[in-house]
Amino acid sequence: MKGAGKVHKRQVLCAYGITLFGKREIIGFRQGTDESEAKWEAFLRDLYSRGLEGKNWELITTDGCPGLHKALDTVYPYIARQRCWVHKLRNIANKLRAKDRQECLAGARLIYLAEHRKEAVKAYKNWESKWKPVYPEAVNCLGRDLDDMLSFLDRPVAHRAKVRTTNAIE
Repeated sequence: MKGAGKVHKRQVLCAYGITLFGKREIIGFRQGTDESEAKWEAFLRDLYSRGLEGKNWELITTDGCPGLHKALDTVYPYIARQRCWVHKLRNIANKLRAKDRQECLAGARLIYLAEHRKEAVKAYKNWESKWKPVYPEAVNCLGRDLDDMLSFLDRPVAHRAKVRTTNAIE
């Protein structure tokens, strides 16, 4: 945001929904100075007070923002969560040497391209056995969130590509 004397960095907190027919719709957004738990909770409580109580929500897809996760635990604690594959793959890529990046990430992509959870877990275990000896930190980055990374597989096939990532709002 441009101020009187300088440019101020601002965050935009944003939520969008996907209808039963697969259409994306912006639910709300708000500028903030940070992505703290307090800012996210205020944003989510505003959505809730406008009638978005989450009664028909099946899944919330997020990045790894700790403030958002804590706020969701308070405002929408009973809705399943999906962690964003794009963000997770970027985090993994940052832990890899350039020469191995393409091959390692291609193997990780096989996990989310699986048709069902059992196949995805098998793909993860294959990927883990190959890369954990070389990049334990990268493998643990995915492994510790694996259940939340695979929640999208419980949704209709036609919606999966849209709900496995938050990239549409970036």
